[in-house]
Amino acid sequence: MKKYFVISLPRSGTSTISKMSEIMGLKWVHPPHSSYLTYIKNDAVDFLSDTPIFNPNVINEIINNKSITAKFIFIDRSFDDIFNSWVKCNLYKNYLGMYNQFESGDEDNLNSGQRFDFKNYNDAFNGEKLTEENYNEVFKNHKNTVINMVKKSNSELLIYDFEEGWEPFCDFLNKEVPNKNIPWVNKGTMFDKI
Repeated sequence: MKKYFVISLPRSGTSTISKMSEIMGLKWVHPPHSSYLTYIKNDAVDFLSDTPIFNPNVINEIINNKSITAKFIFIDRSFDDIFNSWVKCNLYKNYLGMYNQFESGDEDNLNSGQRFDFKNYNDAFNGEKLTEENYNEVFKNHKNTVINMVKKSNSELLIYDFEEGWEPFCDFLNKEVPNKNIPWVNKGTMFDKI
């Protein structure tokens, strides 16, 4: 069973690439959230992106799952653009709120979804608090970690930039290039510079 996993962070273009996979005839879920194991185990979904797929621990689970053929995609987007999108859509504010509650020992007031999200961000950032001052370093460390994990496993990996158009994505999926524009999702908040 072949499955595709987008291992880049939220706000990197995961919604757009998921819609692109739909045009290619794949069944996708964005984000799979805590149901990700169910989606990995069955054939209801071919393409998974966003939380928790970017978590290195989850990537390791996927790599070690011998019942699937995993193929990985990392969306190569400017760290400044990703962070600005986090700020613009309040993801950064929400992250800080969750971080502060965990730091103060008040995590019991978070719902299960927030606890799940925070755990995945914390794992992705290797326990380091993401700030306006260090996001470039934190995002770069995440990128290097997940790409090196996939390369070490000898799994197939596409490092994809939307500016390259459909071709690299379609080649990776072994699909014909569609006669359609890329379906920008969240364009007002994500792709202001494209």
